[in-house]
Amino acid sequence: MPAEKEKSRSKPEIVVSGEEALKVAEALNASTMRMLQLLWVEPLDVSTISRKLGLSEAYISKQVKLLENLNLLHSTYLRGKRGIRKVCSPAVEQVTLIIRKKV
Repeated sequence: MPAEKEKSRSKPEIVVSGEEALKVAEALNASTMRMLQLLWVEPLDVSTISRKLGLSEAYISKQVKLLENLNLLHSTYLRGKRGIRKVCSPAVEQVTLIIRKKV
């Protein structure tokens, strides 16, 4: 899918608070932030992300699943030269974490 089409599927922002905010904050480490920044340039498959970031495919796959579960990443499956490729793109442009709990 072209980068413009993938990006058009993304939401401009998600706002999270409470337990969800904690999960998102824990997920957004240096590696996942670099991964999301890479994906804003173009959708990439897991092995390409791994190669570009110098991290293992197993680690990238785990981070992709985590970001998918938090609705921060979209993935689609496409035919590759040797089987199926999981291609990822960002699901949001901005994340707002609400720290203060309303009483």
